[in-house]
Amino acid sequence: MLGIEHYTLFVLSGIILNITPGSDTLFILGRTLSQGRSAGIVSVLGIINGAIIHTLLAAIGLSVILVKSAVAFTIVKWAGATYLIYLGVRAILSRDG
Repeated sequence: MLGIEHYTLFVLSGIILNITPGSDTLFILGRTLSQGRSAGIVSVLGIINGAIIHTLLAAIGLSVILVKSAVAFTIVKWAGATYLIYLGVRAILSRDG
């Protein structure tokens, strides 16, 4: 049965996980130190958008769908891997060009 008995705990957990320093903080610091303030700000905005989208999708149940469907999970996993490869190749080509 779907309900919102644990909604407060869900929101609180999302906030705590987003304000806890982690790999995203190191990424932002690295970008800021190596590429400047504007690159750091863009990184912050990207991470914030990703966290918001992830939290919203989790709230509407996409996580449940991915857990229940091996095919859906595999599609999302391969799409993510393909996108990361694309970003890596683009970064390498832009550095060389």
